[in-house]
Amino acid sequence: MFDLDPSNDLSSLTVAARRNAPKEALAELGRLLTGAPAYPALNSIALHATDHGADTGVAIIDLSRPSHKPCLTAPAQEDVGLQAFDLQLSSCDAGMLTDLGEMNRAFVALRLGWVLRCLDLAFGYLEGRESFGMQLLHQPLIKAQFSEINATVDRLLTENQLPGQNTAAMNRSTHFEIGHLFGKAAKLMGGRGLLAGQCHGLELLDAVLFALIRPALAATADDLNGFGQG
Repeated sequence: MFDLDPSNDLSSLTVAARRNAPKEALAELGRLLTGAPAYPALNSIALHATDHGADTGVAIIDLSRPSHKPCLTAPAQEDVGLQAFDLQLSSCDAGMLTDLGEMNRAFVALRLGWVLRCLDLAFGYLEGRESFGMQLLHQPLIKAQFSEINATVDRLLTENQLPGQNTAAMNRSTHFEIGHLFGKAAKLMGGRGLLAGQCHGLELLDAVLFALIRPALAATADDLNGFGQG
């Protein structure tokens, strides 16, 4: 399980998350981690497309035990935000990980790809719009926000591909930073992002994915309480 070429496979996952539908990016995450397209399940929760299964060729995989096909133990939970992406949550018998190990790199690559997708949507929305006679994309504050987010994503992508095992504290710090980036990128579209089910929908989806891996990243109760705040 999980033997990737960081310079290749992680980059391809980020590109897939940026350009493809979220459920396709999730299936690609599963492919890189298990060898076949799959939706992730951990900690008794599965995040999957509504049409998963034999007909689509994309199953649900327990990432704590890749050879185990999780059994869904309750009807899917309906969520309007996830439904916009043809995704849903289901309770299942998937196990819990205490350490993501090298799998963490793939989750970072996916989350950063979604940040870039969110930024692209914000750029497309703002392009051509004006305020007080000036194009919004030319306003110094907005330009600075785009530049800052892009630069931070580039740095995190580079760090994610560096050889060697990151410490647990480094992994937690990276995911914490990605959460902040998502908040900044989504706010560039303001209320429009919420109404369109786009940027803010991606932010919700990212939070759900993070919830799957959160127990494996938080070493103490203080870490759990601190994630996502700030």
